[in-house]
Amino acid sequence: MSCKNENQKEEIEVIEVEKDTIEVVDTKQVEEVEKIEEDFLHFLEKFSKNHLFQEERVNFPITIQYLDTNGDFELVELEIKKEDYSYLNFMKPAEYLDYKQNFVINDNEAIVENRGIGNGIMIDYIFKKENGIWKLKTWIDQST
Repeated sequence: MSCKNENQKEEIEVIEVEKDTIEVVDTKQVEEVEKIEEDFLHFLEKFSKNHLFQEERVNFPITIQYLDTNGDFELVELEIKKEDYSYLNFMKPAEYLDYKQNFVINDNEAIVENRGIGNGIMIDYIFKKENGIWKLKTWIDQST
């Protein structure tokens, strides 16, 4: 035996949208789609121009390696906290650079290689894609 009233009608709310009305979009869903399709060079441009975005895409503290030029010229690890981090810009015009920039991009890893022009600069910035989004994981500075 059912208590359901067969004469009840389901109410549907109809909303009219006018031409100049702003549509509300679930930004979380949009972000998820962008993360899945994130292109490295597009990401790198945004990473270079937006400091808040850059902070989101670095897991602090970040551990890097640098060449100890005051010692035995060995790579030494250094942990950088958020408050000690200097923002990186990979989108500088070529005429302002003392180095060449090469991009080695694979499916889930990308390396930005900075190679000095007669000045000893040699830095590799290593990015990894996790869950469809790029993040700076570390860098290795072998500059002399």
